[in-house]
Amino acid sequence: MSARRALVTGASRGIGRGIAVALAEAGHQVAVSSRDETGLRETAAAAADGPVLVSDLSDVGECAALPARASEALGGQVEILVHVAGVARNDALGQLALDAWEESMRVNVTSLFVMAGEMLPPMKQAGWGRVISIGSLYSRFGVSHTAAYTSSKHAVLGLTRVVSAEGVKHGVTANCILPGWVDTEMVRGEAAKVSEARGTPVDEVIGKFLRNQPLGRMVTTAEVGALATFLCSDAAAAITGQAVNIDGGSYQA
Repeated sequence: MSARRALVTGASRGIGRGIAVALAEAGHQVAVSSRDETGLRETAAAAADGPVLVSDLSDVGECAALPARASEALGGQVEILVHVAGVARNDALGQLALDAWEESMRVNVTSLFVMAGEMLPPMKQAGWGRVISIGSLYSRFGVSHTAAYTSSKHAVLGLTRVVSAEGVKHGVTANCILPGWVDTEMVRGEAAKVSEARGTPVDEVIGKFLRNQPLGRMVTTAEVGALATFLCSDAAAAITGQAVNIDGGSYQA
């Protein structure tokens, strides 16, 4: 695998951290970004001390500036974009606030639209590039009380396929990873909330999460990182425009 320059958003913890570490271990230079500087520095320490770029992707201006900041910090044009940053603002239709809907779209989708617009032209000119987005199984189907999250994750998958269509003739691939239940702070935090609300042990709540994940355990962030690293490799040059599940057998189609 040729060493490349990569930008990973949402890299202060969880899946973003797992991907940043995996890319660094594969020999890539990795700049990490999120709003959480403390978490980013912890990620950078585990990912070859790459550049730390604090950025709020709910701000379109900061999205537009981030690719250039990363290229400057890495000493050359970024060749890999991994967009992990996202928020989940859930409630029933009729109760979900408009600002929660709009924040979900800005952070989850508009940020990718803006960054891809900045990064795709130089990738095409260079004849090589990789764009990886993190969707969700909710990119494939709808679940009640998740209008903002589900809609945004459908949009992430659709936008990734547009990037693929525009880049494929120029050596640029774009794929969307769709995780199932992954062992992250966010998932365990959700389990803790359910546990407190229902008076049910956390392990029992997680067990219920996993009822539809035949693997019988949560996916690890390292496993997601390994998949992303493969999709960024030269060996994956013919894989583009795909929704790639890593879900322990939850969804089969």
